[in-house]
Amino acid sequence: MMILIAALALQDPWVGYPGTGKHVVFIAAEESYRSEESMPLMARILSKHHGFKCTVLFAVDPKDGTINPLIKDRIPGLEALATADLLVAFFRWRELPDEQMKRILDYKGPIVGIRNATHPFRYAKGSASPYAKYTWDSKDPAGGWGREVFGETWVSHYGKNLVESTRCDAAADHPVLKGVAKSFWIPDDVYGISTLHGDCAPVLLGQPLVAWTSDAAPHPDKKAIPIAWTKTYNGARVFTTTMGHGDAFKVADFRRLVVNACYWATGQEAKIDPTSSVEIVGAYDPGPVGGKGLRKGVKPSDLR
Repeated sequence: MMILIAALALQDPWVGYPGTGKHVVFIAAEESYRSEESMPLMARILSKHHGFKCTVLFAVDPKDGTINPLIKDRIPGLEALATADLLVAFFRWRELPDEQMKRILDYKGPIVGIRNATHPFRYAKGSASPYAKYTWDSKDPAGGWGREVFGETWVSHYGKNLVESTRCDAAADHPVLKGVAKSFWIPDDVYGISTLHGDCAPVLLGQPLVAWTSDAAPHPDKKAIPIAWTKTYNGARVFTTTMGHGDAFKVADFRRLVVNACYWATGQEAKIDPTSSVEIVGAYDPGPVGGKGLRKGVKPSDLR
């Protein structure tokens, strides 16, 4: 019987990492920035170095059980949100079945949003779903679920993607910045914003640079704008960063920012240790952006 149970567990279309602390559920379902690799990395870091229990959900191809973010209407395992203490959202332009959407909308706890989580849903015009109003370009609520929850939806690439990297500068004295350098470089481009919605409070500004190197000069025609901020939604804490390229997670300061955000969002800012480990756990060498960077044939059970 135990062998049978173990065999069935390996077939789960998600991956879990043990911990005795808060339960963090990650949704990694977007085809652009290798979230299917970076979110398991952050889950391993939070589990091994910080004791969080982590579950990572993916867009999974029902035909073969492999991770495939091009499948935009299926994220199995969203039932895990019922016991989550924190949602880490890194998904873009999904059109999920109503029962799956309901599980996301029913979740009322703290959220950490990464990169294109600001525009998580894109419904076809004329959709009859009651959740179609949460599409990224909705008029009511304006900007859909992304702007309502995180404070912004999709606007633009303010820094030219894969050309203009970013200098990150602290914009506030905040617990999520403990142990994070006051200024650091990141191989990522700045997303544009319109006006941050709700009670957003910027904590990090991004200055576009003229090249994809740490020694590049600031772009002469582009001022620094917010790339990370705090907010509340349904009375819970929300942290958003519009950074999130796969290689960004190779930068220790960025990994620490995300780890600190998980502590802060769950009300554990007193536990943030600026000297704690955020070292990479396991292999991490994400593929390039876009569909061409997807490692084919990988199942969630391969990531255990």
